[in-house]
Amino acid sequence: MFSDISTLTIAVVFVAINGLTMLAWAAAQGYKMKPTAFAFLVGAVGNLLTGSVTPISGQSSILTVSHFMKNVNERVAALLLAVIVMVPLGITGSVTRIADFAGQPVLWGMMAGVGLMVMGISFDMLGQARRTGTIAFVSALATHAAFVIFPATPNPHALVYVIAVSVTLATVDFAFIQKDPVTGERGRRVNLLKMAQDAGYEGDMEQNENPRFWTKEYWADFKIMKPKFTIKAIYFALAFICLNIGTNIAFGNITAGFTSPAGEPPAIAQNMDHLTVINSLADIPSVIFGGAPVGAIISATAASPWPVMAGILMMLLCALLLLLGLMTKAVRYVPVQAIAGFLFIIGFFSTFVPQLRNVFLMNGGSPSAQDTVQAATAMGITALTKNPFLGLVAGILVRYIGHWFFPFL
Repeated sequence: MFSDISTLTIAVVFVAINGLTMLAWAAAQGYKMKPTAFAFLVGAVGNLLTGSVTPISGQSSILTVSHFMKNVNERVAALLLAVIVMVPLGITGSVTRIADFAGQPVLWGMMAGVGLMVMGISFDMLGQARRTGTIAFVSALATHAAFVIFPATPNPHALVYVIAVSVTLATVDFAFIQKDPVTGERGRRVNLLKMAQDAGYEGDMEQNENPRFWTKEYWADFKIMKPKFTIKAIYFALAFICLNIGTNIAFGNITAGFTSPAGEPPAIAQNMDHLTVINSLADIPSVIFGGAPVGAIISATAASPWPVMAGILMMLLCALLLLLGLMTKAVRYVPVQAIAGFLFIIGFFSTFVPQLRNVFLMNGGSPSAQDTVQAATAMGITALTKNPFLGLVAGILVRYIGHWFFPFL
């Protein structure tokens, strides 16, 4: 029992730290941190009511898209427009119907493409900060080997230990051992507001770190943002919609898969429509105050003894840290690259390899040429475009249109 509780605690704390690194990137794009707490609170309540195993947090693919919107008011408009479309899709069960319509080979190919996409992000992080990234990679691979490869019976909670060890070692080296390139002193810091301004973002991006909620200064961050509806906002809203559909299906399935040993069906299935409604509603109280958007994540909380509870506790912890103003202080000490090794383990060992195995084991190990091409197309398009929804569409097109051009399949 004590072992289960300690594993649960580790999963909650370090997946929160994983989210913290993504929120650091969000803060560097000018998003405000305190209002983002509302998104986590909505997510926690949503998962509690529905039993959803996939938590929501800062997500690299959504933040990658929003990175190209420099005007924060246009960004608010795009995110709110996306919510207006996504909530009805979830309520009517349309996301599950899209997944069912796509078929298993396309879904497996899309998720394999997500694995490649996540691996690509991990390698990018390695290139951005070689020392921090190398420590994260080496420690993650060593921990994975210690808990999965070498033991006769792989530890079902291995992902929890991978993120704990790799993020801790990389962060400790960054915050206490490395020398600041400007001052020459040990320990490095990140100035998020300066990063946002240097990147050319426009609008109100000031972060108030006052943790005393009974003071007027604390509430300075809670000013309603005025949406700026433009053609560009509509274009990015469509991108957010497509991205959310694809990531909810892919990340939800992958995270649910962590609830069982590799190769076995998920112990807790993920309802894609519930996930869509939860993450869409969570965006509303966050983005209207300039907070960051959230999305489904590939989460090690699902590998803990109590997967649903772990996800809820993780979101509540993030909300508390954000509301107390501690997140904006903490992200200065946690480099984004600290999760590079963990992302590689998730991308390659936990996502890419298992999904390819599913494809090649179809029909008793003899998948049809059409199934193989569908999966390969979905995988390739997902990885190239960094958009799982486009991979999904490409795989479906191969099945329903491709046979007219390639009848031999």
